[in-house]
Amino acid sequence: MNMCEQCGSGKVKVFLDMEAGTMQLCLNCYNERMSEELEVNLEQMVDSFSLKDYEGTTRTFFVEIHLYPTGICLEAVENIEFGYKFAVHGELNSNQQDLLKKLMDKTRKGIGEKQVETKVFPNGLSYYTLMNDQFTGLIECDEASDGVPLSLIEIVHSFFCLEFPLVITHQTN
Repeated sequence: MNMCEQCGSGKVKVFLDMEAGTMQLCLNCYNERMSEELEVNLEQMVDSFSLKDYEGTTRTFFVEIHLYPTGICLEAVENIEFGYKFAVHGELNSNQQDLLKKLMDKTRKGIGEKQVETKVFPNGLSYYTLMNDQFTGLIECDEASDGVPLSLIEIVHSFFCLEFPLVITHQTN
């Protein structure tokens, strides 16, 4: 695992390409640099929060703050591999506590809706089907498998991916 070149303790999340060369930074060091550059004060926020999903299972999310020249992005990332991800975006002068509340509300709504159910064929084999013939999700790739696409049905949003509804219809002649 690559460590931050500035603090030496954080996991690298940002690669800066500058005239003097490249720099690998953790999210905290990157946000600190951006905060100084943009003259924006980032407020102290919770590191994580937990909510119950539609089955009553407690899910824990880590809060990541991304400060960009175009605004502030808060992202809730579930603490498991291929877990839920949710994000909200605001202007640089946004009320950051309101953004956090918006993120938590979006997360609560997203994990509160079941989108996939298991059914059984007459021969006993089980299969997954979409409820109401639609879902909200994203398709990512598995970087460890040469870019093989992953269909992540129950993930609702990520900052760098497009949130989209998939509607399946059956056309008859």
